Amino acid sequence: MITHLFLFATGGLTVWLLGRRVRQRAARAARGAVIEVPCLLRHPARAGRWLRGRLVTGPGTAAWVPRTRAGSGLGLPAGVRPLDVRSPSTREAMRINAGCRIVECASDEGTVLLAVMPHELGHVLAALART
Repeated sequence: MITHLFLFATGGLTVWLLGRRVRQRAARAARGAVIEVPCLLRHPARAGRWLRGRLVTGPGTAAWVPRTRAGSGLGLPAGVRPLDVRSPSTREAMRINAGCRIVECASDEGTVLLAVMPHELGHVLAALART
């Protein structure tokens, strides 16, 4: 019984902390500050591989900052335009979070995919629309 209470309290604390971070990011975005949105990028130069990173968005800027060495030389391609938003396919859901949304974008180099959580989708679409 005590174990169940401990797990319930730990889960509640985790949800509260993550929700707090999301609310803080939304407030900073509303003030027009630069924010970093965690996402996964599938770049045309690295086809078949999802790269972890953050989309840095602010007034008039959108840049992708990699979090791994695999994507260290890559950034957002020129001319990125959002085309569609969809849920991941069954095959994609084995590699990325099945609850995320995938933003399909066209660029000068080819098709670019960005995987973000649903509560961050508005920030990503607004940033890509400004570029």
